[in-house]
Amino acid sequence: MPILSNSIYGSSVSRGVGGLMSGLDTDELVKQMTTRTRTKIDRQYQSKQKLLYKQEAYREISSKLVALSSKYFSYSAGSKTNILSPRFFEADTFKSSSSYVNVTGNANNIKNFEITDISSVATAASFASKNPVSTKEFGTSNDMTKNVSRLAGETFSISIPNEKVYSFTIDRKFEGDNIADVNTMLTELNKKLDEVNKKLEDEGKDKVSFGINSDGKFEITGGGVLSAASKEFLSVFKMNVAGKDNEGKIGDEIVETELYRTATDVLGSDNEYITFEYNGVLKQIKLNSEITDSGKLADHLQTELDKAFGSGKITVDKTTVAGKITFKATGDNNILGVSSISKHLSMLTGLQSGDYNRINRNIAIDGTRSSGLKTSLTTGTATNDKGEAVYKIDVNGKEILIAKGTSLNDIIKKINAESDVNISYSSTTDTFSAVSKETGAHKKVSITDLDGGNLATALFGTAGTDYTAKNGTDTELTYKLNGISTTITRSSANISVEEINIELNEKAKDIDFSKPITFDVTNNSDEVVEKVKKFIEEYNEIIDLLGTKTKEKPKRDYPPLTPEQQDDMKEDEIKNWNLEAKKGVLYGDSKMNSALRELKSAMGSFTDVSTLNLAAIGISSARMDTSGKLVFDEKKFKEKLLENPDEIKNLFTGESSKGEDGISGIAVQLKKVLVKNVGEYGNTGLLIDEAGLPGGMTADKNLISEKIKDHDDKMKDLKRSLEVERKRYWNQFAQLEKAMSRLNAQGSWLTNMTGN
Repeated sequence: MPILSNSIYGSSVSRGVGGLMSGLDTDELVKQMTTRTRTKIDRQYQSKQKLLYKQEAYREISSKLVALSSKYFSYSAGSKTNILSPRFFEADTFKSSSSYVNVTGNANNIKNFEITDISSVATAASFASKNPVSTKEFGTSNDMTKNVSRLAGETFSISIPNEKVYSFTIDRKFEGDNIADVNTMLTELNKKLDEVNKKLEDEGKDKVSFGINSDGKFEITGGGVLSAASKEFLSVFKMNVAGKDNEGKIGDEIVETELYRTATDVLGSDNEYITFEYNGVLKQIKLNSEITDSGKLADHLQTELDKAFGSGKITVDKTTVAGKITFKATGDNNILGVSSISKHLSMLTGLQSGDYNRINRNIAIDGTRSSGLKTSLTTGTATNDKGEAVYKIDVNGKEILIAKGTSLNDIIKKINAESDVNISYSSTTDTFSAVSKETGAHKKVSITDLDGGNLATALFGTAGTDYTAKNGTDTELTYKLNGISTTITRSSANISVEEINIELNEKAKDIDFSKPITFDVTNNSDEVVEKVKKFIEEYNEIIDLLGTKTKEKPKRDYPPLTPEQQDDMKEDEIKNWNLEAKKGVLYGDSKMNSALRELKSAMGSFTDVSTLNLAAIGISSARMDTSGKLVFDEKKFKEKLLENPDEIKNLFTGESSKGEDGISGIAVQLKKVLVKNVGEYGNTGLLIDEAGLPGGMTADKNLISEKIKDHDDKMKDLKRSLEVERKRYWNQFAQLEKAMSRLNAQGSWLTNMTGN
């Protein structure tokens, strides 16, 4: 009975009893005859393992850098461990008798300081509009009786020898109405290559084009080959990506009816779906074979939405416009939209991921696709320096021009960047609000249209009707220092008086001042010393790891073991071998060496924000040590901390006023190095781009993982080739066995006939 076995060489069937007539060990012979291909698979496997070792080493270092960044360079960690916060270095702590007032600064002054009254706390000018800006509905936009192109939205890549790979995405409206015409399809497809062909023509090289050859088959002519493509693209043209023979060059005959899907086919397919989001809850609704037109689609969606979110909460309207479907949510503050939708259903209906019953902030507010804005826009007579019509608005006396075709997100960014006002949009209430960037009674918020346009009115409504702007207010505060009472007025809620920094919460104006606000002072210099000591230890650990890994030479005599090699070894032998094989994977690595240099440079440089340097406060390199690790003199640091805490704060947290030419504080420089290498707030850095981190979005989306996938793909191809070889050799041996069996039978017959 055949025995199925699995290994890196793929699944193979061992015949088990080969060579009954010949006496040959067929399994072993087939294995020997396929040695060349098996060796190629081994090499791919070992190359993949080396990449996995490198990825593991990268991730070990990246994880430590991320942990260091999160602990010491993130405001979410709090001021106690965030070196970027001036409070990290405060040798004294101050406890207020009110939770709405905090102070820092000169400890001796704070001991004799109290606040006796707060009449008002500075606020920014603001308004919150009551004007809903969207239609609060969305719906289909296409004729749901038309066919859908199978190629629209698909991707393909063309590889040019000695050039590079060019990747393309086919437009969603590919082919227009001539969806079943092969010539139209080829014309539109070749347009995608125009830019590449112009470059090739300038270089005197053959242009690439799509066409039909003399056999009636789809063909790519010129020097290019199809190196990658989406599954649907390959299916339509019945071809494979570049490989053996004419793969990547020639497909098969194009069947016009296979260029598209009918509306009925799309609507009746259970592979088509829409995922709706209702107030943050997702529900995927699949179609079925009973849906044949837009009316039945509307009925099906209404039934399923009622089941998912409750009857009467969502209305699917099919009556307002023939052949169109509109979606509405009851109530003013309920958010409904399309979280995701299958590609062909999206093309048939016009619905897209991101369609909501709110204004779409990512598309042009006056574009061909509806943004959901309730009010029709007009530019009036305003133009830019090119004579193009634009929207012109006045924001606190600042004229701002906004081009037609701008998205709401970009409008918000432009206003916020070019004025002294920040505006924001609430999708829950479907309204805008605005607040001045600075506080104080001298601040106001005014946004008006100019030159007959109506953008400001469409977004914010009318002042006095849809909103009432509030001017800012000042802080009015009375304090006593050494028994002397003083009343001050300031435009900020953060005030500095007599070397004392005061931070006021907006609720401070409501404090009952039957008793004054007082402050207790506690010295905690030992705590600061301990925090800095711990940071230096963790920094040294990373520097040591980086230095060791980048200087450790690889063991050439210890390549990664293949599974077959491991089969002949004991567990301890495998473990010890792998430890040696993993050594040196980062030897001379440019990105790791760069990260090491940058970390050492940041911790070893002078700054232009403080009169001190690290050596002056007890942080220096050990004598005769070039590793970059630091030595911490606790006594010297504590003395400097008590003597001049502000200069130590500046040394670490100060921002240079000289721009790019300046040298900011040590912690600021370190932060930049960490962001560059491991990123922050969802952005990746160089090391994460290279190897990713386990358990997150970058686990498979990184350069090393892409290379690993390339090796996996090559191994799959080699496994297929190996299986073809195995079958061929097995068939040949089977024929040999049959031939020998016939010879034996003939020999037996002759023996019987002669009587011997």
